[in-house]
Amino acid sequence: MKKNFWVVCIIICMLIGCQSPSHPKDVSNAPALSNQEKQKPFKPLNFHNEKKLSIPFDQFSAVSEWLNDDTILYIVNDGTGSIIHSFDLVSGETDIFYQSEELIMSVEANKTYEMFLVRSAVSATEGKLRVLSDKGEELAEWKFENSIDLVFSWNPFSGQQIVASSFKEDWSYDSYLLDVKNKSMVKKDVKDPFVQWLPYEEIAYIDWNHDMPSLEAPLYAENLGTNEKRELKESVVMFHAYDNLLLTAGSVDDNGIASYSFSSLPELEEIQSYKAPLLTLYSNYFIPYYDFVENSKIFYTFESNRAGNADGYNDGFQFISFDSTNGLKKVLVKEMENKPLKCSPNGIYCLYGYQLEQLIIPSTKEIVNLVELS
Repeated sequence: MKKNFWVVCIIICMLIGCQSPSHPKDVSNAPALSNQEKQKPFKPLNFHNEKKLSIPFDQFSAVSEWLNDDTILYIVNDGTGSIIHSFDLVSGETDIFYQSEELIMSVEANKTYEMFLVRSAVSATEGKLRVLSDKGEELAEWKFENSIDLVFSWNPFSGQQIVASSFKEDWSYDSYLLDVKNKSMVKKDVKDPFVQWLPYEEIAYIDWNHDMPSLEAPLYAENLGTNEKRELKESVVMFHAYDNLLLTAGSVDDNGIASYSFSSLPELEEIQSYKAPLLTLYSNYFIPYYDFVENSKIFYTFESNRAGNADGYNDGFQFISFDSTNGLKKVLVKEMENKPLKCSPNGIYCLYGYQLEQLIIPSTKEIVNLVELS
């Protein structure tokens, strides 16, 4: 039962917005300014006058991350290896950010966009994580043997720690605490591989009952130093922790309507909430893709037009925004496909699509194709 449970969890994480990003199976003298402070704001219209990315079809892997407010990082395959390129949306300039002899699967920034975690595949059963600076310089590296999949979570409070879980072929897993500054790797006994960081060296996880699967389960916190555990919420179906905010979805009523709740950290006092219908999927709820812009405190997601079974659902999704400071909910686009979403640090743009190959401009509700495959 435990093996089957983790197989289902991996499948669900690849299909829905569980936010740690999707992780496919491995084949593999003055103080410095932050990235956000360095960037010059620009208007959405500027982008329409620039050239799009033209990439050969057989080389393009995906747009993977934001380097800063107006520059993206995208991955192209080069023989048996990969190259991460940067692309400035304003100037249209591209540059090589990092080159690897291994196949690169994904890139994920820490909270300040000063470090980037690159996941690559050495072989079908060996994975690797390395951290780069915002200049593409290598800062740390870790290898994972007997690994067919990796999931990980940046610590937004320290900005230099990562919890990573490596899955074996039988879907058992080992979890580790990685420290960029010390380049260390310490094995940790973590009850659930899908964790989020909380303040004071705690991690949070949903305490699913593997023997008796249920649609909702308690949300727990565990201290990585003392291993002490405490219950945060009695019943949730999804959660995500940010710098000073905890997002949860749960308390689904008999009509399939869930409560999306935003609570302060570490106090856990509810700030705002709203209701939305959920679809069921396998033995869990289907959570549409989402992202949260910490600078503006705006939550973006897709919302189904009714509750029900995800299997065969064809009533569409609407693209919405929710302001976690004042509770204002807006429908930005009435009909859109539920696809992965990753917004720029300032929230002016959101990457969109299964390869993040499009750009949504929430303020104008426009969708722009970023990539032209040749």
